[in-house]
Amino acid sequence: MNKAVFNEVQRFRIWYAWVLIVALNIIFLYAIIQQAVFDIPFGPNPATNLVLFLMEFAALSFLYFLFSIRLKTSINDEGIHYRFYPFQKKMTTIEWNELSDAYMREYNSFYEFGGYGIRVGAHKTTRAINTSESCKVGLQLEFKDGNFLLIGTKRPEEIKQIIEHQISLGKVRWGM
Repeated sequence: MNKAVFNEVQRFRIWYAWVLIVALNIIFLYAIIQQAVFDIPFGPNPATNLVLFLMEFAALSFLYFLFSIRLKTSINDEGIHYRFYPFQKKMTTIEWNELSDAYMREYNSFYEFGGYGIRVGAHKTTRAINTSESCKVGLQLEFKDGNFLLIGTKRPEEIKQIIEHQISLGKVRWGM
């Protein structure tokens, strides 16, 4: 792979998901301490200690899962590379010659794609990959085969300059 001229790693930053899972962990830890340590039943129909430990283990596992989610994007002379960990095991490479157009555009992932992550739009040929509601601008890729991919970024100006450079080399034409 050629030397990358752009690298970005984004983490999952949906605040309400973090609040929910942290709150669940606090509740289960409180229940475990109250019931297993102080021998005071948690609630009117308490679960067994084993069930509480298993529920806390599941909540901690989900917290770890949220923490592990990341989108890595690299751009170089070869093309655009991305990996949405842990859902993709390897980097996906899009070579410049596969594209008919590339440009930066504003978007709303919730309204256009129904949420965050690896998403399919209203048309099955349209996909998006993003990690956060704070990403409001993305790299829109139009493929020669008619498919579309939007990659969210927090550094749109840097990507725009790289795309413009690739256009000047004749590798892709500039979009809207």
